[in-house]
Amino acid sequence: MLRRGPNAKETEMDKFHFMGKATILHLNTWPISSSSRTAPCATRSRIGIEADLSITADGGRPYALLSESEKWRADAVIAEAITHLAGLRLLVLDRADVLIGAERDRLFWWLDDLAADGAIDTALVFMSLKAPPAGLPDAITPFWIEDHEVGTVREAA
Repeated sequence: MLRRGPNAKETEMDKFHFMGKATILHLNTWPISSSSRTAPCATRSRIGIEADLSITADGGRPYALLSESEKWRADAVIAEAITHLAGLRLLVLDRADVLIGAERDRLFWWLDDLAADGAIDTALVFMSLKAPPAGLPDAITPFWIEDHEVGTVREAA
């Protein structure tokens, strides 16, 4: 069960919707319209991989028409689905800096949910930031790279 608040009822199989000949796979992204990271959210973007391997969102909107952030989120969810189906338990995401504000926070809490549920052991998320991140879930250990040296955020502060 994903930890989305007291009324969340999503199960593991709710994430994956295997369809007939028209659509190969439908995936749900993390909540996209929450006022807080723990509030239950019904609104999600639905990502589809169609029979011709084209990617669509929200009932058929072509990937090419998605914003840069929507494309990144679609790519992240597809990467997580591949990780899940392959049993890798490792998720690698680059360019997460394309997400801003609340969407970036939701990314970190989504990863925390995946780890808490045992879906992943490790997530490597790369992004450019002006300052070390704050307010991350306890299970996330951020590393800061500056002047060719790597350290934890606590060391960088």
